[in-house]
Amino acid sequence: MNDSRLPITDDHMHLNPGRGRGIEAIKEFRNAGGTHVLIVSLPADEYGMTIRSAQDYYVLYDRTIDTVRQANEYVHAYGVIGVHPAEFIGLAGSMGIEPAYAVVREGLEIAAKYVAEGKAIALKSGRPHYPVSPELWERSNRLMRYAMDLCVDQDCALQLHTESEPGTFASISAIAREQNLPPWRTIKHFSPPAVRECESLNVFPSVIAGKGALEQALSEGTRFMLETDYCDDPVRPGAVLGPKTVPRKTKEAIRNGVPEEVFYKIHKENPEKCYGIKIDL
Repeated sequence: MNDSRLPITDDHMHLNPGRGRGIEAIKEFRNAGGTHVLIVSLPADEYGMTIRSAQDYYVLYDRTIDTVRQANEYVHAYGVIGVHPAEFIGLAGSMGIEPAYAVVREGLEIAAKYVAEGKAIALKSGRPHYPVSPELWERSNRLMRYAMDLCVDQDCALQLHTESEPGTFASISAIAREQNLPPWRTIKHFSPPAVRECESLNVFPSVIAGKGALEQALSEGTRFMLETDYCDDPVRPGAVLGPKTVPRKTKEAIRNGVPEEVFYKIHKENPEKCYGIKIDL
């Protein structure tokens, strides 16, 4: 358990109770010292669903929000919902680009309604991190821009799933500026520990807590959050990071001499600013 009363926040975790470990992963996170978690909706196929119309997103989002409700029995949990960019690519392949674009656009609008109703605190969107046709790339970017517009309307954050190639942060920053999305609301999920670059470009990094990443991020400042991107997929048990990772690495860093106050910034003040929530124990 977290005896120091330090909040420890995982900025991006997936749970899939019908297929994976579900709440057992949250218990593991809590027992390792975790206190707060952002639970992010999965693509529909991960839930065994097929999106045929935008109305199907109500079912998908409700599953995520119900999981958040269950997780709140053990930790402080919050919902982040939206449409994964890979889902648009898949839908474009099955129903055509324009019908898929219309479905995903409405799916993002539905997600924004959940934020307006207080059921979720942020949206997710982005663009493919792998090569696609120019037309799919253009439509993906257009959807990402629309998600930013919705976040501006709701005054909420947007977690972005994108590539991490050279120039990515500059591109995201420029698009966010054009859509008037504030830099503390523009969150790069699965970010490398490029803290100084992100700060200079007005993007907020959610650093994937892999080997050496926390140490590198700390060497560049404290303007970042930490995540595991835990995927809760029994078919890929070693994919990404486990639910204990963020608490374990935080405690290791403190034992190795990093002042606890540094982690108040990372686990409390930063998510409070980005998401407009209160991180209390």
